[in-house]
Amino acid sequence: MRPTLSSILFILILACTTSEAGAQERREIPAYREIGLAENSQSRAELHSFLDAFRTAWGHEDTPALMALHVDDTEWINAYARMFTDSNSLGRFLETRLFPNFAPGVSRMEADNMQAISIRLLGNDAAVIHLYTDGNRGPSVIEERELRRTHIHLVLTRVDERWLIAHTAIMDARQ
Repeated sequence: MRPTLSSILFILILACTTSEAGAQERREIPAYREIGLAENSQSRAELHSFLDAFRTAWGHEDTPALMALHVDDTEWINAYARMFTDSNSLGRFLETRLFPNFAPGVSRMEADNMQAISIRLLGNDAAVIHLYTDGNRGPSVIEERELRRTHIHLVLTRVDERWLIAHTAIMDARQ
């Protein structure tokens, strides 16, 4: 028995309305997940501790603490395609341009609102942390949102038994 066109359409419509397909909609945040991390592993504990240190340093606009979380030849790109390829120039930008141009409460709000979307362990010496935050570091381009949603992707590498940021990509959730 061959499937009819109406039965094929019904299956396609059903497939598009499942929660898996819904998680692919724009701006919808999927459920948090960890990939490659055992429940009580040392790597899991270290990566969660790293994330706490990142949030704390960002919220306090503590540039030295933030730079201590980066490799010297870190790469960083933000939503405006501003790029840095070393921790010294990134630190100067944060200290002299980004943080001073906004009230201290802005970074605190972003840190308080930071939520992990996923943590992915890649082998024993690399990991990716995908975060998002809602903050008021500029207006949202999405009409119904007051706060601006920003996604942060941190690519980490293990250096001398410590996790450090090798690459950061920051993007806004745009229409």
